[in-house]
Amino acid sequence: MYKLLILSSLIFVISIQNPIFSLFAGIGIGILLKNNLQEAIKSIGSLPLQIGIVLMGFSVSYELFSNLTINYFPIISIFVILTFLLGLLLGKIFKLDKKYVYLISAATSICGASAALAISPIIKAKPNQISLAIFIIFLMNAVALMLFPLLGSFFNFTDTQFGFFSALAIHDTGSVVGSGLIYSNEAGEIAATLKVGRTIWILPLIILISYISSKKSYDGIYNFPKFILFFLLAILLSNVFNIPSHIQEIFSITSIIFINIGIFFIGLQTNFEKIKDVSTIIFPLILWIIVVLISFIVVSSL
Repeated sequence: MYKLLILSSLIFVISIQNPIFSLFAGIGIGILLKNNLQEAIKSIGSLPLQIGIVLMGFSVSYELFSNLTINYFPIISIFVILTFLLGLLLGKIFKLDKKYVYLISAATSICGASAALAISPIIKAKPNQISLAIFIIFLMNAVALMLFPLLGSFFNFTDTQFGFFSALAIHDTGSVVGSGLIYSNEAGEIAATLKVGRTIWILPLIILISYISSKKSYDGIYNFPKFILFFLLAILLSNVFNIPSHIQEIFSITSIIFINIGIFFIGLQTNFEKIKDVSTIIFPLILWIIVVLISFIVVSSL
């Protein structure tokens, strides 16, 4: 029964092709079915979202990628470092468990759940800490997906400004791209491209935390989101072989379908029962609000 419900919801998501509807559909079905979803979600994971982002790479021009990288990567790098340090400082002020602070700080500064999972084996985080951190990140992604396009429209951001805003202030790559696509297809491509600049900071972070933890093992490297490399490869192939515009359009449409399916599965994983202590969300919420405000100031100055 629940498989039929998921299938019919997926058909709805594909036909509507709106990340907001996809998210709400996922959350609604997740609330209805609860634990019956665990095995299905585990077997699918975030694969549809990753496929969608890789396919989007075929519609990104090399000129756009190179210009964005040259002009924005230094700002993104400074942003990542300062956000991570701010997270550590706030965690110390709130006197929270250091492992939980590392998970939230890494997720907020770099690429959400992927960053948290990458460092979790190094710091030997407990399963409940990892689960809580990832859930809070998912929750904030859901809020950003609904709120950010409205903010962008209210402040009349250009596609470049909004793509940059999403890439800086939203945690997970899927929600960054989803938010951008709600605004415009161009904003989605810009957001995805700029997000790469944050994601590659996972590797320096793994090395740093391994050094701090006095470990010679770099287990977290295996959790590096490899679809980012395929995204870069897709950009390269598209431009080297000069793929015709009508083929690129097919890739673009297909990528949007997969991204919406991926966001639907993000919604399925939202379990509000995980929040048993409100205090556990105060620290990541304050950190995120500061990040959003700083991102807004930076983008508005462009």
